[in-house]
Amino acid sequence: MAQKRLLIVEDERIIAEDIKRTLLQFDYNVIEIISYGEIVLERFDELNPDLILMDIMLAGKMNGIETAGRIKEKHNVPIIYLTAYANEPILESAKVTEPFGYLIKPFEEHELHATIEMAFYRYKIENNLRQSEEKYRLLFNSIADPIFIITEDGKKFFDCNDVVLNKYGYTKEELISSPASKLYIKDEHEQLEHYLKGKNIGGSPIFTHISKSGEKIIVELHKSKIIFKNEHVLLIIARDITKRKQAEDEKRTVQEQLFQSQKMEVVGKLAGGIAHDFNNLLTAINGYSDLALKKIDTGSNAYNDIKVIKDCGERAARLTKQLLGFSRKQIAEKINIDLNLTITELEKMLHRVIGNEISLETNFKSPSCMIYADKSQIEQVLVNLVVNARDAIDGHGKIIISTTEELLTEEFIKQNDLDTSYKYIMISVTDTGVGMSEEIQEKIFEPFFTTKEIDKGTGLGLSTVFGIVKQNNGIIFVESVEGKGSEFKIYLPQITVETKEEEAEKNELEDLPTGNETILLVDDEESIRDFLSEILEEQGYKVIKEPNGKKGLRKFKEISEKINLLISDITMPEMSGPELANELRKLQPDIKALFISGYINKNLIQEQSSNSNVSFLQKPFTYDSIISKVREILDS
Repeated sequence: MAQKRLLIVEDERIIAEDIKRTLLQFDYNVIEIISYGEIVLERFDELNPDLILMDIMLAGKMNGIETAGRIKEKHNVPIIYLTAYANEPILESAKVTEPFGYLIKPFEEHELHATIEMAFYRYKIENNLRQSEEKYRLLFNSIADPIFIITEDGKKFFDCNDVVLNKYGYTKEELISSPASKLYIKDEHEQLEHYLKGKNIGGSPIFTHISKSGEKIIVELHKSKIIFKNEHVLLIIARDITKRKQAEDEKRTVQEQLFQSQKMEVVGKLAGGIAHDFNNLLTAINGYSDLALKKIDTGSNAYNDIKVIKDCGERAARLTKQLLGFSRKQIAEKINIDLNLTITELEKMLHRVIGNEISLETNFKSPSCMIYADKSQIEQVLVNLVVNARDAIDGHGKIIISTTEELLTEEFIKQNDLDTSYKYIMISVTDTGVGMSEEIQEKIFEPFFTTKEIDKGTGLGLSTVFGIVKQNNGIIFVESVEGKGSEFKIYLPQITVETKEEEAEKNELEDLPTGNETILLVDDEESIRDFLSEILEEQGYKVIKEPNGKKGLRKFKEISEKINLLISDITMPEMSGPELANELRKLQPDIKALFISGYINKNLIQEQSSNSNVSFLQKPFTYDSIISKVREILDS
């Protein structure tokens, strides 16, 4: 084992030599005797001692305590003080340099030996402890997750790694001795206290931390009990899962939207199926009503009774169109609409929708507000906006529907990409509800966005309104103040039309067109076949009727005369209308086809619309409309 290298710093040469002799007896290597502190500092790297025996009172400008202090700043070496004085001020000054021993001259040889050995032992223990702490600190700071060491009751921090300081923006001094709750949002303080006191170490609860700058950090906690500086403490690892939670939330939102979309699709299919069957019935009801009205004297009681039946049938037809609008299976049928009249017709139904606590007012600032649009779609817009207004009112309130002819500025028209050739009608729906923040106003027309509770809203109402308005070359705005209500404004192109008296007079002058062509009529509903064949034959046409596509194809092959027009239902068992038309074209390429259906599939229309000999008519239709349509197709 190598000899320990000792340096004696003593300005009394005789004493220094005596100490040297004693040290040599104990097998130490005395590398040198130096009288001045300055020389020790100059030659320290050259001498490289393992231990220094330092006299407190030295020759020169620096005493032993000052010299020891300078050495401790740069070097980790044990120092033992030698002095003939032991008063309190000197002892206090010496303590500052953390000496490994303090001997009062004169001292015994065994006393010197024991002090040196104890100094070496203490140095070894402290050195091992320091290395261990350095390894712990290196490991502590190398972990990517924030780590906190806190008291078991969470009253204060003991320590934390550098990741905490970097992520949360605090200095260690700001955290040490602060309560653990310093980093947690107030709503979670009670939950945190319960977690820290819980005996169960396992589990990974999720909390929200707040950085010094106010940023929210979602963390997953892992708790362990350890002993730190002789105390039982908790080691908390806080894994940042903010991005993971955001991804999970986004995934959950997409899944909810997909589920909602699938649910809407199922409901839409159900609505389409019901509307299809119902429209078949309405076609017969309305058709035979028309037929009966043409055969009965207008002054009879029976005429008035049948007129009521027809009116009810037409109202039922409008309800079915709304059902098809909900299922997205109707084709937009644009007509001239008086908005004031449409709102008036809807008013009774809207009163039932909003209930007794909310008043509904209408304000028509212009006598006539005419637009060209699908009536059922406009009704859908109005209903959705009123329902939305009702949901925004808590308790008693008011909803106002207004219409007016709006004179728009050139700047407004240009900013909103409107057609300069039109004047515009403005429809507004105002409520006295809770209002909306600017953030919500920016999102309300997005599909699936809703501020309502789960299962209380689909988030599709206002997006549907937005889509219908856009389809009709209009724009929609919302103005709202939190606590003061909202106003939705819709601008649609205005049209000018003939008065109802002029239209009625014009219709009276025109008789329904006749013909003598041959028509193949195929529909699986017997009542519709009978009604259509009767009114077509009444107008001079020859009608061959069959209940399905296969029988219609067989009949076509059997007869020798040319078929001028195929009238067929779209959806039938065994062979659909379009399939029948395709087979007939192989035999007679120029055959014309009129498809009728309770609902018309848009994909089918796109597929068949490339053929100029194909037309569509949606059930229920009127006596006049089918006769006019047939003549229009045959003459085209």
